[in-house]
Amino acid sequence: MNFPHAVLWSLLGLLVCPFAQADALNAPFATSNQSPFVQVYGLPAAQSAELTAIGKFTTGFQFDVANNFTLNNKGGEDISIDGETYRANLRIRYGLSEKIELGIDIPYLSHSGGSLDRFIENWHDFWQLPDGGRPDYPRDQLDFSYRNNGQSLAAVTESGGGIGDVSLGLGYQLSATEKRQWALRTSLKLPTGDAGQLLGSESTDVAAGINYTDISLMQDYNLTWHASGGLMWMGSGQVLDEQRKDWVAYGSLTLGWLATQNVCLKLQLDVHTAFYDSALKELGKNSAQLVLGGAVRLGKKWVLDLAVGEDIVVDTASDVVFHIGIKGGEW
Repeated sequence: MNFPHAVLWSLLGLLVCPFAQADALNAPFATSNQSPFVQVYGLPAAQSAELTAIGKFTTGFQFDVANNFTLNNKGGEDISIDGETYRANLRIRYGLSEKIELGIDIPYLSHSGGSLDRFIENWHDFWQLPDGGRPDYPRDQLDFSYRNNGQSLAAVTESGGGIGDVSLGLGYQLSATEKRQWALRTSLKLPTGDAGQLLGSESTDVAAGINYTDISLMQDYNLTWHASGGLMWMGSGQVLDEQRKDWVAYGSLTLGWLATQNVCLKLQLDVHTAFYDSALKELGKNSAQLVLGGAVRLGKKWVLDLAVGEDIVVDTASDVVFHIGIKGGEW
């Protein structure tokens, strides 16, 4: 990981919202499937249905560390996903009107052999979880590759990083009360990342979905929940384009429990259909990942998200994702 770049992005994420008020503790974790052959496309991260107020900005910074390990071959296809991906994302939202919100997500990505393999193996041993044959292979190596009938269609074996695919967003408030909100959210992912390094797909992708937020349970049980679902169309690009499907369905469900006025514990389920026509489960099987963690209020200006994600449909997402998010309120 190019840590100077990550630090630079972190500082930028903080500096752009110095007057922010505290964001909702119960907002969904802004993370998604970080498998190297999935994250190159425009899969939206979960969001609340509550839009930014007119004339106001909200900002956030997310940092994900994803550890991957799976090897498979079937029907002439051969895949290796062994390595770590670091993703730093700057998120900015602006309330254009009472019903319209504009947004932009600017990611920086880096792939490397990493340093978490030993920790992940010990974690699996402690909890008696399957390790997928990890101990039989060298630790901390990078090999994101795919071959079909002997032809190499993707190969990343050297560390590298750069700007990923930038996404533009638009939210439209369908309805809103003090306890419930409905919103239509759309996104346009631009081909700004290098497909050869799996920093992007060099395709233009469009997603549209419905988001719902409900805090009506909060008063009696200190509970809140968010749900979303939508469709994404993926254009022609440079990452396994012959295997790529045109349409993907996605969805998310987040349940939050307000433990105190400053701490919220959250559980999130993210799902999507397969991105590729493939006999390999890593590419051709529907995916689900579970994200567990919480949010802590930092004074009057900030909310800190901390979470861990696991692939509950094994090998369809990263083995483990460590998520850190910093969010500011409206300013």
